[in-house]
Amino acid sequence: MSEIVNQRLGLDGLDYPVPVRAGQLDFMLGALTLVALVLLALTGVVLTQFFNPAVNGAHDSVRYILTGNAVVALLRDVHIWSASASLTLVFSHLVAVFWRVGFRKPREGMWWSGVLLLAVLFGLAFTGTVLPGDQGAVEALSHATAAAKLVGPLGAVLTEGFTPSTPLATRLYGMHVSVLPLALVAVLALHLWLIRQLGVSADGETQESFRRHLRRVGGFGFLLVSLVTSLALVFPRDLFQPGIDGVELTKPFWPFLWIYAAENLFGMTGMMLAPGVLFGFLALVPVADRRDGRGAQVVRVVGVVLFALMLTGILYAALAPAQPHLNMAM
Repeated sequence: MSEIVNQRLGLDGLDYPVPVRAGQLDFMLGALTLVALVLLALTGVVLTQFFNPAVNGAHDSVRYILTGNAVVALLRDVHIWSASASLTLVFSHLVAVFWRVGFRKPREGMWWSGVLLLAVLFGLAFTGTVLPGDQGAVEALSHATAAAKLVGPLGAVLTEGFTPSTPLATRLYGMHVSVLPLALVAVLALHLWLIRQLGVSADGETQESFRRHLRRVGGFGFLLVSLVTSLALVFPRDLFQPGIDGVELTKPFWPFLWIYAAENLFGMTGMMLAPGVLFGFLALVPVADRRDGRGAQVVRVVGVVLFALMLTGILYAALAPAQPHLNMAM
């Protein structure tokens, strides 16, 4: 019976060899990212059945989720922690690939698709932050629209006047549940196809079947799901009071704290330059790196410095008192 199933579903194609080294945790970060993204998508589908994207109904619908249905409330927290896990894992994966120079020829496309994946996840995290209509959401939206106005036509989609028939918050909900997930699927499909064609960058002559490798991935994936669920149970995400325009009382979702730190220190210029510097550097890594040359050394040093600055910024912003920006009141 199992042989018939294998033939009908093409499961025999999973028996191709992969290095045993690929079964170690530092090479599984990409696969664990996929597990977190699946969990994120499944919980998101459930939440869409309870969330009202209308400007006047968003906050009340989240309040209902938290107080009226314990299971859906847990799924909301699992969704939020899955988002944190996804961002942490994909960034850690990029750091690991960077450190072992896995972006070099012929894997430049794999690196760039990973950078795009990180950018899309930041977009999903931002659009998810503004959905509840609470104080944190209003502040995040105010910063986004202020930045959009500074870049002119390129930021028009993030302004209220882009299409007066639909509020910006509602349009961002549409981006969160359709445009960005479609982009995520496209980038993931490209990344997985490149992995299948080019293979992983793990060294070693000892091989094992990919099917066996999947069992190990499944074990780590189960631990990840258990960890995310436990964090959701122990550290549920609060909902702030309904948002008030012109007031800044909160700090952003933790993946954006390094940008918040740059804004604290350098104002709007810092808020806009920080992500530009990070993603600009990541995009240039395969181009600037030269095997065993000065370019490789410069890329390595700059990468370490940027990583240290990012972690320092997150720590500083987490510990520093909240600060008002954009002439907002405290």
